[in-house]
Amino acid sequence: MDGRLAQTEVGSAVEFDKDGWQKELRKASSLKDCEFPASSEIEIGGTREQATITMKVKGLNANMQTDPAAFEAWALALLIHCGVKCVKIGVDPGARGPHYERFLYRFKRFSELFPDHVVAKWPDTPSKALNSQIERFLNQPGPRKEPPDADSKERMEAASGLAPSESDLEKALEISNAFRSRFDLDKVMRQWPVGLFSERVKGEDRIFTGGKSGIDLIGIRGDTLVLFELKKADNCHAGAVSELFFYASVMRDAIGASAIFKFESQRAEKNCAIGPEDILRCSKICAVLLAPRFHPLISEPRLFGELNAATERLFVEKPIHFETVTISSLPNGKGRDFEFTKR
Repeated sequence: MDGRLAQTEVGSAVEFDKDGWQKELRKASSLKDCEFPASSEIEIGGTREQATITMKVKGLNANMQTDPAAFEAWALALLIHCGVKCVKIGVDPGARGPHYERFLYRFKRFSELFPDHVVAKWPDTPSKALNSQIERFLNQPGPRKEPPDADSKERMEAASGLAPSESDLEKALEISNAFRSRFDLDKVMRQWPVGLFSERVKGEDRIFTGGKSGIDLIGIRGDTLVLFELKKADNCHAGAVSELFFYASVMRDAIGASAIFKFESQRAEKNCAIGPEDILRCSKICAVLLAPRFHPLISEPRLFGELNAATERLFVEKPIHFETVTISSLPNGKGRDFEFTKR
């Protein structure tokens, strides 16, 4: 916070504010450019024995891909790079609504992975999404006018420009032979929604935020559901971790015989390559962050390494594996396709 010392003595412990933690984080040469969000959006403090993260309303309501919403990434940064033993995570009193419900769900699933290192700060409200006393339904893609043209020159040309949008990249990847081959996909489709509802899929029964929130691309590889969070070159935020973790958690809760999230229909809608019936047959998840470049926290391999070590310990049934893959080349030129490099 402005006007405060970066660290103060509290008893025998050193207490850090956001600036103090930032200095600690930047001691790692690969993270020298990392910057914590403003304290008006997400407040970070505490000691190495127990650091604290408090989501402010502004950060809580921010797009999940942005740094202010990314408590999972910042908690892992503190644990991995700042010598913190435990992180206590909470939200400002008075927060309510779909963003708050999504936070409660994210926190519960994240804290389950790190039970000795992540604990709840007030308020410790139960997650409605995890209330077994109600039926919870996910929405699914609606019918599409036509299936994607596998030979669309327009889609590939749009992705080959100087600054293609993420939508352009999605549309090109959906028909890319190199993409299917690289990830060994039997089926692929763009934009799978992740709206969660109580008892029925109606706006007034919404649990999570809706709108444009959705998984960029999903694919089926045998009995594996492959999720892709796609970023263009200038969209390098720590929040990509939060998005990918949230999507993987939601879909893990929707696959297999023990699924707690249901679909109102199992059939794919018209011109949709993938339907709920494909997802229900899956028994594992691969969650891929796909981009030309990544936020420094994500480029440093220990963050995804810790996530995978935790999921391997906890998720014996319906395992999740996280990975990053670099888009090393766009389909520039006639007949060209994407190229990928595994990091």
